[in-house]
Amino acid sequence: MNTPNPDQARDASSDAEAVDLIKEMMGAATDAGQRYQRQFSLAKTLMGREWKLSARALLLVMTGVLLLTAVGATLWLTINAMLALGLVQLGLHWAWVGSSILLLNGLVLWGLIATIRALLRHISFSRAWDALTLSSDVSLVTKPARSKETTSANQH
Repeated sequence: MNTPNPDQARDASSDAEAVDLIKEMMGAATDAGQRYQRQFSLAKTLMGREWKLSARALLLVMTGVLLLTAVGATLWLTINAMLALGLVQLGLHWAWVGSSILLLNGLVLWGLIATIRALLRHISFSRAWDALTLSSDVSLVTKPARSKETTSANQH
């Protein structure tokens, strides 16, 4: 298409080309606007679902912590006392008994912390944020490897 020159008279074919070009640009802009609205709608839905999932995970974490505290505090002291008393009656020195009880308590604490961290990993809004910021990585996000393993295990 020739560059328009304001000093020359325009012919009907160049006017028709300009109108066609404007119509094409308007169509592309409308299409882009509709796609953006659809993507925003999907991102809003995704954010709502991630919020519900995160709220459930947080509720499970809080429930787990409260249950571990209530039941653990009641039983753990009894188990420690019975274990210490049994080891002393077997003739072990009190320093060895104390050290073994502390080691056992440390291992249990480490296990509890690992469990809570695993549950806290489920609280995020990363996919919704990527969708809202129009990140190009949204289409590349795949399901976690754990869900793939679960799906393949359910098929067998």
